[in-house]
Amino acid sequence: MALVKASLKLFGGDTVVVRCSERCHIHLMSEKKHVKDTQADILSVQDRDNAWLTVPYTGVWNVLIDSHSQSLEHSISYIAA
Repeated sequence: MALVKASLKLFGGDTVVVRCSERCHIHLMSEKKHVKDTQADILSVQDRDNAWLTVPYTGVWNVLIDSHSQSLEHSISYIAA
């Protein structure tokens, strides 16, 4: 199982583009601002080889790609708002 994680500083309205060589689970999670925060906002798609996810607000966002492949090829980019 392959896991890929990346962190991006994004502005509200930016769109994260994730492309994978095969179907996987793609998650975009906000980073918690304070230790007291118990929940993070999560946008995700399941069983897809690509995703276009627009972030709702400015902050640090973590991209997590979960795949069953050991040889996953991927790219993570963003389009500014």
